Amino acid sequence: MEANCGYCGVPAKLKCAGCQQVYYCNPDHQKKHWKAKHKHECVKPYELTKSDEIGRHFVATKTIEKDTILFSENPLVIGPKWNLADYEQRSTVVPCVGCFTDCPLGQFYCEFCRWPACKPDCPGLGNSNLHGLECGVLRFGRPPKPGDDPEMFFDYYRYDALLVLKCLALQIRNADLFDQLINLESHYNARKNSRYYADTDERVVSYLFRNFLDPLQKLERKEGKVVLKMCDRKTLHMIGGILEVNAMIIPLSNGREICGLYPMGCLLEHNCMPNSFYTFDCSKGMKLTFKAGRDIQKGEHITTTYTHSLWGTQLRREHLKTNKYFACKCSRCSDPTEFGTFLSALRCMGIENEPCGGFQLPINPLAEDSDWKCNRCPVQITHDQVNFLMSKIGEEVDDVMSRKSSVKEFENLIHKLQNFLHPNHFHLQTLKHSLIQMYGRFPGHRLSELSDEILRTKLKMCHEMLTIIEVLDPESFRLSLYASVILLEQHAALIELHKRQNSLTASNVKDALSEALQSLVRAKNILRNEMGTLQGKKLMEQIESALENVKAQSGTK
Repeated sequence: MEANCGYCGVPAKLKCAGCQQVYYCNPDHQKKHWKAKHKHECVKPYELTKSDEIGRHFVATKTIEKDTILFSENPLVIGPKWNLADYEQRSTVVPCVGCFTDCPLGQFYCEFCRWPACKPDCPGLGNSNLHGLECGVLRFGRPPKPGDDPEMFFDYYRYDALLVLKCLALQIRNADLFDQLINLESHYNARKNSRYYADTDERVVSYLFRNFLDPLQKLERKEGKVVLKMCDRKTLHMIGGILEVNAMIIPLSNGREICGLYPMGCLLEHNCMPNSFYTFDCSKGMKLTFKAGRDIQKGEHITTTYTHSLWGTQLRREHLKTNKYFACKCSRCSDPTEFGTFLSALRCMGIENEPCGGFQLPINPLAEDSDWKCNRCPVQITHDQVNFLMSKIGEEVDDVMSRKSSVKEFENLIHKLQNFLHPNHFHLQTLKHSLIQMYGRFPGHRLSELSDEILRTKLKMCHEMLTIIEVLDPESFRLSLYASVILLEQHAALIELHKRQNSLTASNVKDALSEALQSLVRAKNILRNEMGTLQGKKLMEQIESALENVKAQSGTK
């Protein structure tokens, strides 16, 4: 669509993201019109409301078109992930405290607090929104010296505690922002007797007091001044709960992940089949932008997802209950078959070990202790039996995925698990997604070395996974990276078939090239919202290179 610019009247295509009613010829005129007039007139296509069941949430007040920008906002605070894995915490390559780029532990430091930096004059070191926020408190610490036991460095530079300290220090720079932060939901009472509370107490709260806050409070008492008005263990635990429930993971272009707190972003309601998605702009202070992933009808709740779309129902609901403190009851969670994908279904062993060909599904998927029943015969299994089986299978999958396993190990585990799981089960999808990439890249399994049978198996797995994705993410805005990898691998298998044209008819050769081209075009299209991530950029480079090659072979421009 095209209309006239609301500021100067010339033809324009840029539309106001808020009301979707006013057009502009360029961003500068949009800013000028906003300041002069439009900020008093603009009406968002949704409203914030509240209910006893789900709390605060957004509801569409009119139809919202796909790709409409719902809102953008800057973070209250950003910093290293506050729940680092042990191998991340003990890495000698750490994020610069000024800009989060990788830097070797022990090379350069902030001259004031002696925390690692990429260079002594990193611009982020003095930025009050970045390292400048917490530097004054970190100066009270006593960092290890060169030559000290390496363990002292890992014990002292605890990056997983920095974000809590940043939140605490926000009250020094901007009391209003701190009030906004501390009033976010922390579920303090619910967490108090949990293992998460105990973990936070040891690795974050006690660490911060021991190294920095106790010395600061000692000086406060001596000088008769208070720097941090709210600085007790309960406050730190509340901040920990706020981060646990509300913090969002931000993927950086260097492949590292950090966390951010966004006051509007954390208000969006969860749904396992959401209608919106978000991106981060690393060039603009990690600005968060929410977009409509599909057309949203008037009266619909605006939703996003806080779990992985390719996890089974039990795993998704357990994650949400543990980390977000609510039980999801969305349409996908309520359907035992997960919209016919059977992503969690188990193969029925039948009566007296005579398989009936049916599959075990939860009788009530919204009940945590539900028994399971076959969809073909009378056999039922208990909740405990399902949990035991899934625990054992999960351990085997994690083991294979966490080490440099061979193609044969992946093939053997898939063959074994197919005796217990539906072919579409999410554990099998995880293994197959890795295997289709190993077919064509691993020594002894290069594309030209694959047998016709293995090549057909690779294509079959690609088709099956894409069929599942089309059900669970029909608009391609949640699983775009995952799907793009499959489409790229599908193209590679089709091209290899094309090379073996002696065994194909002319029409089959043409069909293979055409399907390969379609796979790449689709992959490129659905990657458009992943250009802020390193993985997305690298994948796009591979896809564009492959596109050029296929077009050259097919004579397409």
